[in-house]
Order: sequence, then structure tokens, then C-alpha cells
Amino acid sequence: MKAERESSLGQMVLKKTIKKIGCALSIVAFLGFGIYTNAMNYVSCQAYYKQATTTIDSIKAYSILYDNKPHLIAFSTTPLHSSKIIKKDPFLGLYLLDGRTPKSYRLKPLDSFSHTLALAAVNANTSTPGKVINFERGVFDLGRFSATLPKNSVVSTICYQIYGFSAYGQYFVPKILIDRFLSKRGGEYGDIGVRVREDTKNTKKGVVVEQVDLFFPNNVFLPGDVILAINGKNTNNLADFEWGVADLIPGKMATIKILRKGRQLELESRVDKRYGGGLLSDTFFERYGVVIDNNLVIRSITKPLPFELSQLSIGDKFIWIDKTPIRVGDGFWHFRQLFSQAGMRGKVELLLLHEGVEIFVRSPLK
Repeated sequence: MKAERESSLGQMVLKKTIKKIGCALSIVAFLGFGIYTNAMNYVSCQAYYKQATTTIDSIKAYSILYDNKPHLIAFSTTPLHSSKIIKKDPFLGLYLLDGRTPKSYRLKPLDSFSHTLALAAVNANTSTPGKVINFERGVFDLGRFSATLPKNSVVSTICYQIYGFSAYGQYFVPKILIDRFLSKRGGEYGDIGVRVREDTKNTKKGVVVEQVDLFFPNNVFLPGDVILAINGKNTNNLADFEWGVADLIPGKMATIKILRKGRQLELESRVDKRYGGGLLSDTFFERYGVVIDNNLVIRSITKPLPFELSQLSIGDKFIWIDKTPIRVGDGFWHFRQLFSQAGMRGKVELLLLHEGVEIFVRSPLK
């Protein structure tokens, strides 16, 4: 009899335990805490997606928690137009929209741990398994997934927690860029009038000035300067430099420690706002409202250009600068390089295609 009672009691305890586990799993699924495994069909995460995203004026928006408050954010490679837009960052293609959803996502950084996880890109109807294959770096650097992302998807391992949302191809917008966009400085970037590269030939830390913006007011830099620190903070790599400069306040003075021809110097540079980069062209001409497309054709000019460059007009195509043909497809790097070199010489000669006819434009730059 005692054995029968113990057996019956054991069965009752087992049933209650199973019931509690089932209840707990139901709560987890309801809250969207499902963790991705090979056996999971992502249904709960797709359901969570439907409650944490919305469409406003044909724009897909994601509800993101920032400072414990929900914010609706959208991404587009082309300019968006809606009365619901509160603010925008044209460099990154991010938009803050007015509206709410029942649920929101929490953001996770692209740290070393994120690279160990089996992730999935999920939208309302589909899911794609994969992994993160890069880290958070520069101010315009997107996260990269191991597979092509479904349209309007989020990258995550837990339904309510994401590493970012899709941009295009394998690329997604990561936490570090979303956080900055939602901060007070979102959409605004400082500039000190140079474009740099990492110093791979020198064991010393720092970045090397490759190009000097010839239009930047009172530019204090020279090509070849090694930038060691910005306002006392070391620039150990390209990411340090980009974030250090981006967070400078336009109009304020910045102290820049450099190495020039073996001598260590401290320069004072007045910060200006950045006009080009990211999704925008970055030719140094942007401060005059000049838009140059990937084929080197001028698409718009909204301010008078200085010197004899005022002869440039919409529709003109750059062919060469100082008798050097301009390479395309490198994010305007070669274009900036040639104009930077011309700026150091104080003059430039251009060959343009103007209304079907090749013409020369010669201009001083000082």
C-alpha cells in the first residue's frame, strides 16, 4: 500500500511539473522570448514582428526601444517624403516617424558574443538563418549578414531582441548607428576637412591624412599628416577617427595632435559640419549644394561655386583633372584625391563634357 501511495504521489508531482513547464513555455512564446534553434519554425517571432513594425505612407517602420521609450524608425536609400517624419539622417537613410506599435524591439550590439550565435533574419512571412560576419566600426559602416536579407527584415536570435534591421543585400543597420541617430546629435556630423586612411606602414598609432578639402575654411592639415589624437583622445584606427570627428560640434575649436615630417604638433581646427558621405556623394563639392552622380555628371548646384569653378553647370561631366582621367566606382576617392592635389598646388585644369562638347576649365584654387 505504501509503495502504491508513493507511486501515485510521484505521478501527481510529475504531472504538475509537466503542466508548469508547459505553462512557462507558453508564457515564453507569448512574450516573444523564443530562441532560434534548427528545429524552430520562427512562427512566434514572425508574430512578434507583426506587432513591432508598421507601415506609414508605404514606409516600413520598426519600433525600437531607446532610453526605454519606443521610437518608430525607417530606412531608405532614397529620400522619403511623409508628414509623419519627425527627423532624418540623409547620410544613413534613417527616418524617425510619428506613430506607435503594440510591441517594440530591444537592440543588441555587434560584439564578439553575437558572432557565436545562430541568428535569423525575420519578417512577417519568411525567415533566413545566418550569422553576423562583421563588427561595429565607422560612422557609416553597416552590419553584414552571411546571407541575403529578406526585404524589411530584422536580424535577431530572440524574438524581442534584434541586432538591427535590413538595409539592402546582406547589409543591415546596426545598434551603434541607430543609437546615434536617436541621440541629440542624430543626423549631424562634425568635419575637420580631411579624409584619411589607416597607417599600415607605421607601427605607431594614428591615421594618415590622404585628402585635404580645398573648400574647407582655414584648413590646417597637409597630406601625409598622421593624426594621433582629437581633443586628447587617441585615434588608434579609422573607426576612432570617424567617431571622434563625427561627435565634434560645428563652430567649436578642436585640438588635434599630429605627426608631421617626424615632428609632433598640436593644431587648432574650427569644426564645420559634414556635407557628404554615407548614402550621399562625398566629393568636397557638397557644401555648395553640388550633387555629382556615379558617372561624374553634375546633377544639381544650389550655391555659387568659388573662383572660375563658377563656370561649371548642371549636366557637365568630369573627364579628367589636371590631365589625369578620373576613376569611377570607388566612392569618389580618386576624384577627391585629384582635387586635393590640385588644391595643394593652388590651381586646377579640368576637361568636361558640356552639352556634347569637350571643354577646358582652368581655375585658381586660392
